[in-house]
Amino acid sequence: MASLDASELGVQLDNDHLPETNGRMAVCRRCGVTTDGPTGHVHRLREREVARAGRWLDASDRQHRIDQARSRAS
Repeated sequence: MASLDASELGVQLDNDHLPETNGRMAVCRRCGVTTDGPTGHVHRLREREVARAGRWLDASDRQHRIDQARSRAS
């Protein structure tokens, strides 16, 4: 993955999935990244979360491709 800043990765995470929070903490339960608030409308990464978010997106993309290949093989 190319080097992206926190806001670009936040947009990519938003495109991948809607933030899922527990309503009390501003953290997405799905990817573990900070959201805009406890209700979690969008991802708002901190600089220290960039590397982990990039790895999460890579893994999510890989899983999506695996699922597509399996569905084509069925």
